[in-house]
Amino acid sequence: MNRPVAWYTIGYMKILYSTEQVEQRIKEMAREIITQYANEKPLFVCLLRGAVPFTSQLMMNIAREDPSFHPEVIYMHASAYGAGREAQETIVYSSVDSETVANRAVIVLDDCLDRGVTYTKMKTLLLENGASSVGLIVLVNKDTVRSNVDTPLLVGFTTPDVWLVGMGMDDADTATEARRWDGYIGEVS
Repeated sequence: MNRPVAWYTIGYMKILYSTEQVEQRIKEMAREIITQYANEKPLFVCLLRGAVPFTSQLMMNIAREDPSFHPEVIYMHASAYGAGREAQETIVYSSVDSETVANRAVIVLDDCLDRGVTYTKMKTLLLENGASSVGLIVLVNKDTVRSNVDTPLLVGFTTPDVWLVGMGMDDADTATEARRWDGYIGEVS
């Protein structure tokens, strides 16, 4: 499911993955997480704001598939894009403390793996706070050049290195939060 089954355009945007495709893949990812982590209780870290739609759907699917799993989620804020389409220095705002992550397997949830700078900063911070391990699960893995970035534990979709919208990814050039809450994944032209 790493390639779009079909795409269509809406104005300045091409839909790469429909809402139905996204929902189906997130269900599959939930089942994979339940199987992979059946004997441990990882701590999930949702990166604000982009990963919120993905995290919400993923956690609801985990709870539906296995009511005894009881996923635990905390939130961290990271920003690399601000109000445009050009990446800036990643800024991390965190209230995570050592008690929360100490000796825990931590899984960072993000909407999109781009350059990997945000994840690398998050991983360092979480390990400094005592996490026993830190991994990454992403809805979208952009096919882009990156160095010294861990391979994600689980990927929903792989896309070209283009500007994406929907499922947490926004088009701030158009308007604040534009397309962030749409259920599909689209490419802005």
